[in-house]
Amino acid sequence: MNPAENPMDFLKKLLVAVLVWELVRFVIARIALVVLPKRDDEDEETARVRFEAPKQYTGAVHALVLLRAVVALDEAADMYYIRGAGIGMDDGTRDLLELTNWLFLGYLVQDTTHIVRNFPRMGKADMLAHHCVFMVASILSGASQTMMLPFCWLLLGEASTPLLTLRWTIQSAAYSLESEKVVKVAKAFGFKGERVSSPKNAGKQLEFFAGLMLVFTFFLARVVTYSLGYTHMLWVRHKGIIDAVPASVALPLNVLVGAGAGLNAHWFGIMIRKAIKGPPKPKEA
Repeated sequence: MNPAENPMDFLKKLLVAVLVWELVRFVIARIALVVLPKRDDEDEETARVRFEAPKQYTGAVHALVLLRAVVALDEAADMYYIRGAGIGMDDGTRDLLELTNWLFLGYLVQDTTHIVRNFPRMGKADMLAHHCVFMVASILSGASQTMMLPFCWLLLGEASTPLLTLRWTIQSAAYSLESEKVVKVAKAFGFKGERVSSPKNAGKQLEFFAGLMLVFTFFLARVVTYSLGYTHMLWVRHKGIIDAVPASVALPLNVLVGAGAGLNAHWFGIMIRKAIKGPPKPKEA
């Protein structure tokens, strides 16, 4: 993955990776049409849910694929592999990382394209900043074949994405579609009385507890793991362990990862403020 070395080859591989995720998105959009078929008299909220579903579920699929790849990696491999030195990871591990990086970058480009085309309906400035930061980090890491440990723990942050999709699903089913299925699910989880008196009330309870799961997972993946990884990156830089990594790669990656930490802190603060409010009180149906 080196755009400077062979620009056409880079663009071809990037296009393939983008098309992979566009295909996933297309399939999910077809499924959304089956689940929520278009009607002449449909309301705006139903149309909005169908419009947003491909982005939400493509993100969840992307996260699960990347997490599976990262788990398969040999964590005992050289943490800061230097291609020129010919040491570190074996060919299989390096190829898996390369494929994972292409899928990661392809998804970011594909999702960013849709965000820009539909701004701000599919994401706001903070999401665009997040994607841009990690697109650059992905290219730097892939082009130099260095800093692979940071790349791995960055991807672990995707563990929170499926829970974001779960929360969106609950919100859409309860508030936009007002589906009675939400009430059935809430009752199955033990909620009673006024809390399940309507889809909106049931949805509030399910959303709150899904939010707590999200806060916990986000804290472990994007606060604890990310902070430890970033601290370790700074430490090995201070100790000279990555002196062989070109400064044009190491310095920007340190800055970009720091910017990513700031975005994570911003989002975590929003989650904590919502969690502190406690479970919402049901309203009269």
